[in-house]
Amino acid sequence: MKKIIIFILILCSTPITLLFGASTKLDNPAQPEINPVQITLASEQTGPPANETIKSAHPKLKYRGTLLLNSPHPAFGGFSDLLVSKDRKTFLAVSDMGFWLKGSLLYTQAGFLKGVGPKAELGQLLNTEGKTFTVKYDADAEALCRAPGRTPHPGYLLAFERVHRINHYYSGKKMDLSGKATTLPLPEQLKNSPLNGGIETMLLLPDNTLFALTEGDDSAGPFSEAALLSTGKWTSFKYKRNSSYRPTSAGNLLDGRILILERKYEGPGTLGIRFCTIDRDKIKQGATLEPEIFCEINLPIPRDNYEGMDIISDPDGRQWIYIISDDNFSPVQHTLLSLFELNIAPFN
Repeated sequence: MKKIIIFILILCSTPITLLFGASTKLDNPAQPEINPVQITLASEQTGPPANETIKSAHPKLKYRGTLLLNSPHPAFGGFSDLLVSKDRKTFLAVSDMGFWLKGSLLYTQAGFLKGVGPKAELGQLLNTEGKTFTVKYDADAEALCRAPGRTPHPGYLLAFERVHRINHYYSGKKMDLSGKATTLPLPEQLKNSPLNGGIETMLLLPDNTLFALTEGDDSAGPFSEAALLSTGKWTSFKYKRNSSYRPTSAGNLLDGRILILERKYEGPGTLGIRFCTIDRDKIKQGATLEPEIFCEINLPIPRDNYEGMDIISDPDGRQWIYIISDDNFSPVQHTLLSLFELNIAPFN
């Protein structure tokens, strides 16, 4: 209910009208004339500084910085997933209010996360009719990934909760979610997910197949529905959740495993953030996959409601793990972007 009220306030606020240029000349005044718009984006480093050695819960994982992101734009926040460009200079994030953000990343000479560029693009997602979402129920974007395809740039996929679906966006531009959406067919078990427990995780695997995982809820016991899309056919399986953690995003590891970002929160003092892994070659029709704990993210590394993740590999075999938090438009939560460096031998 709280986010529904916030969604209404965002759409009705004067700054949105001015920045997105809603006009009575349009058939529907709610539709923006300019989409996306340029906004001001600020960041400050938070947590342990670059010169401080942080003992990680995993020997191959190094902490490489955290940014606290801010913008005066009223639609900034609520980010549920992100992608990072292959050159690690640009990031693309989506919010559960139906907006997307494109910004630039800055690093120190030693590779520590330093900041973001002061100018960014903020856009409103469009539906299959080419119109912006008018109710929060339809705009709850939770998972973002690159789309399968053999072309150099086949676009992006975005999964929504409540009205469970996967939309395909292709504007012809990289790291951009402009344009009218098309919809992918879903298997029944994903289409019939719990209202607030739908697809939370999507990932394009190295073999060009699509991995989709729901958050799930307690009504189905300790299992989340999952599926793999290959050559137009879905393979259905289950993901066994451990304790109160819920999967929120995923990335590809060079050793052949899928890294899963998980989060738990059951009240003050219960926040937990961790990484788990599953083996790609164990995904089979009807299988139940039980993740292995990779490591927990503990203080002094800044923690919040981390929901989004992407992993970028460089030619030297290093992997860069980015995670972003959903601030829920709450004064006691923040939009954090954290970076980790992982060194694991590639799969042979």
